[in-house]
Amino acid sequence: LLYDYWLDKRGQRKFPAWQDIDLLDLWQIASCMIIKDVIGDGVDFMNRYWGTQVTHRAGFDATGKTHREIYKDQPLGPQIDTYLAVYETGMAYSVHRSSSFIAGREFVVFNSLNLPVGKTDDKVEHILIAIDYE
Repeated sequence: LLYDYWLDKRGQRKFPAWQDIDLLDLWQIASCMIIKDVIGDGVDFMNRYWGTQVTHRAGFDATGKTHREIYKDQPLGPQIDTYLAVYETGMAYSVHRSSSFIAGREFVVFNSLNLPVGKTDDKVEHILIAIDYE
């Protein structure tokens, strides 16, 4: 659902702009979504939205928190590399992994689709993420 929506909204562009996205269109998958705002030049990523299913599976609500704030007392986790890749290349990335980077959640396995969003094709300002848990 998210990938087809993203393709439709981007049109002939490399990726859609934030104003092209209507989150109400994505209500069916909202509980398994994360929306990140890029801070600076990819120095960090702020969670604009953190779905309820993500909260349940991760064991915490990270809405309004930065990636570095969430993982301040532990490794940043492998997903930071995915966010940086999306930011730096402006391309979609899909990953499969466990939550081994979250203490007590090692058993949670998921696929995530990470999609760039920005006003122009040369700067990613947000990342839309849909998570499919196993």
